[in-house]
Amino acid sequence: MTVKEIQNNILVLEYRQDENDEHYGSCLWARFYFNLNRYELMIMSDCGNYGYKWCETPKSESFLQLMARCSGGYIKDKIYGSPKVFDYDATKEHIYYYFEDDPEGKEKLDAIFEEIEIYGSGVDEAGEFLRVFENNNDGYFSDVWEYTVYTYPADVDKICEVFENCIRPKIREIVRNSE
Repeated sequence: MTVKEIQNNILVLEYRQDENDEHYGSCLWARFYFNLNRYELMIMSDCGNYGYKWCETPKSESFLQLMARCSGGYIKDKIYGSPKVFDYDATKEHIYYYFEDDPEGKEKLDAIFEEIEIYGSGVDEAGEFLRVFENNNDGYFSDVWEYTVYTYPADVDKICEVFENCIRPKIREIVRNSE
């Protein structure tokens, strides 16, 4: 086993939410740590801690140049991956969309969703939703799991919004001033 101290070149950008912000409290503070030599991003914030490491490409672009062209959506995919939070309302809307031209199917869906909403089972979790849907489905609908919709947690959305709207513009300014 080997343990050694590594001296890093780290830029830290700190975000503080203004009290007059319309969504004050959604992310009061965040620190974005950019390891400029190792192409690592670490985020510590009151809406979660995240990190990701990119392949180092110093001959083609610096890490800050890379970060300057990254959108919040791209960062979201890197620090969190695919959406994992079941969205009942979006799933319901999605299923109705596929059967909007099927009056019989719409009628059956009305009954299924009424059953789900009366008892509240299946509203918060995809597995439970699919179980309740299948138990109330007479075989008319198949492969309902293909219609489920997932979203990102609100904290992940927020930290990526902070990156997009506040941190990335500052990075672009730093890159412009260093050229």
